Amino acid sequence: MFRNVAQLPLDYSLFKGKNSIFSWTPSGSIIFGNGAVAQTGEQVKRLGGKKVVVCTDEGLVKFGVAKKVTDSLEAAGVEYDLFDKCEANPSVETVEAVVKLAKNADMLIGLGGGSSIDPAKAAAILITNGGNIRDYEGCDMFQNPPLPVIAIPTASGTGAETTPFAVITDVQKHWKMAIGGSYNIAALAICDPELTASLPPMFTAATGMDALTHAIEGYVSRSLDPISEPILEQSIKLIAGALRRATFKGEHDKDARYDMMLGSTLAGMGFTNTILGIAHSMAHPLGALFDVPHGVGNAICLPVVMQFNLPANPERMANIAELFGKDTSKMDLMEAAQAGVDCVFDLLEDLPIPPLSKYGVKESDIDKLAEEAMKGGDRWTNPRETTVEDFKNLYLQCLELKK
Repeated sequence: MFRNVAQLPLDYSLFKGKNSIFSWTPSGSIIFGNGAVAQTGEQVKRLGGKKVVVCTDEGLVKFGVAKKVTDSLEAAGVEYDLFDKCEANPSVETVEAVVKLAKNADMLIGLGGGSSIDPAKAAAILITNGGNIRDYEGCDMFQNPPLPVIAIPTASGTGAETTPFAVITDVQKHWKMAIGGSYNIAALAICDPELTASLPPMFTAATGMDALTHAIEGYVSRSLDPISEPILEQSIKLIAGALRRATFKGEHDKDARYDMMLGSTLAGMGFTNTILGIAHSMAHPLGALFDVPHGVGNAICLPVVMQFNLPANPERMANIAELFGKDTSKMDLMEAAQAGVDCVFDLLEDLPIPPLSKYGVKESDIDKLAEEAMKGGDRWTNPRETTVEDFKNLYLQCLELKK
């Protein structure tokens, strides 16, 4: 027996303080813990699923991660098809291919990072609403609830398992579209930290910095609300304490993997309600134009953007230093705020994140990147207003970060 629950439109009005009226959109249900993936088949049945499509990538099939899901489905007697062609920046064409395979399905499973969960969520919209996924760019642009989606993250990064967005690349326009709506939150997230144990260091670092960017940009957002605030603080604290350990000894440090996945999931819950900032505005064109992995783009842009934003929100930058474990009791506000920014610069320096030059980004590309960044919807909740000249300067600083 299921009961109706309110599905409110996404609310990104600014300054959601203690004396204002605001809405807060929670995630779907979450099952969290080591070994949780074994429950997949039974959870599909509990939700009424009989025929599902599992959206994933070839690597997760090759290394046996997908088999953990399909074995659970088989044990529960659930019929399934496997789509394993999801790419790093999922495209319109990938979404269409999933829709074609899932016409007779009653549920979708996204297994992977956002690269697999996002096309599952986008396909779920098209199956019940028709049209082309380009028709639904923006917030609350579709009318019918999508097909139910179960999200199973295999990296601690995107938070796609708890967010109401799917980010899809329009290859023809070199543009990343955000398709959002409260109905677009996965019906269930199954978060199993053990699925991340074998991730290589660079991938662990990049996805972890993606999660940290979500947490920090949500925390300093002009749309921060009193419910998201403590959630994002806990996320920053967890990631700050675990990311180096997960990167360099992640196969042996189960606690670090656990904390990273929990931090990523909490970040997704928080930024669902706050939106992000201009690090994301900058990272999206890097992905669309140069195929820079989203986590790498965010990792490089985050500390540069924090430095830019510091004068507009020094109080929260100072809090970030405390969440990283710095003692700021003998610092004045601006010194503490700078310490918060420096914590992230230091973290980036320690991690195996490649420079933008590895992806062919050059100084001559900055004008085009800045023009595309100006189109980003995350500009409106960033602590500091930005111009195209600001973006040019920020991209230049990012290019100058050397390893």
